[in-house]
Amino acid sequence: MSKSLSYNRHGFTLILLSICLMVIVFLGITLSTVLNSNYVKKVVSSETNVTLIKNYTNQRLGRLVNSYSISSNLSSVDLTNQDVKKIINTSVNEVYNDDPKLTIGSTILATISSKMKNEASRYGLDIDSEIDTVINSNESIMNQIVDNDLGPIEQVIVKIQTIKRLIKMGIIVAGAIFVLLAIRLRVKVRSNMLFMHHIGTVGICTSILLFLLLGCTYYPLQDLIVSNIDYNTRDVLYNVLNGIFLSYVSIIFMVFIVSILDWGSTMKYKY
Repeated sequence: MSKSLSYNRHGFTLILLSICLMVIVFLGITLSTVLNSNYVKKVVSSETNVTLIKNYTNQRLGRLVNSYSISSNLSSVDLTNQDVKKIINTSVNEVYNDDPKLTIGSTILATISSKMKNEASRYGLDIDSEIDTVINSNESIMNQIVDNDLGPIEQVIVKIQTIKRLIKMGIIVAGAIFVLLAIRLRVKVRSNMLFMHHIGTVGICTSILLFLLLGCTYYPLQDLIVSNIDYNTRDVLYNVLNGIFLSYVSIIFMVFIVSILDWGSTMKYKY
């Protein structure tokens, strides 16, 4: 049997290998981006997102905390970019620790409380207890505001640790199947170069499948944001989604380029 016929004969195995590799790469990228707290902090803490979050939060706080004025000299209710970055770090850590009850609103108000107390102290005002009263009375309201704005996103992210375990299990299973199929293919073709040519073909097919999967995932997520997320936080989530999407695209593109080089360099061994 010629190598050309051998190549055609193993088409089903190549398809299975492509699907397994697609699962491994897609879940691997997801694990290192969407489910990686440090990566999420980096994306959310971009200057554009921090400014959007600051403006949105200050707008909310202007209606909430500023409605009670302890002193006309206190102006620390407004958050700075640095305050927002600290809140983002605390909130992301809370989410990725699988906390069943998110308290982002409480984190925001705790930051405000600290700022107001510091400024009151500068003016020689001993009103810490009054500030605590105001903050505590608005805590449940602020948490409810955040919950309403985030919509269904909270219901998903509180299961982070469970999702990570399932994804790791999926990668291990897909990886084991991929290795077994690859060994079987190598035994069948009896040629290292022909085997590498097949692996290049698998990489190309995998890249195409990943681009299709990414397209099928990206647009429903866009619709989810538009349909369920408050307009104030919509731009931030769009930026985060696009940042993560670009990470997927860049990695998939690298897989495609490496596969093309491998496939092209071993093409003559197909025949």
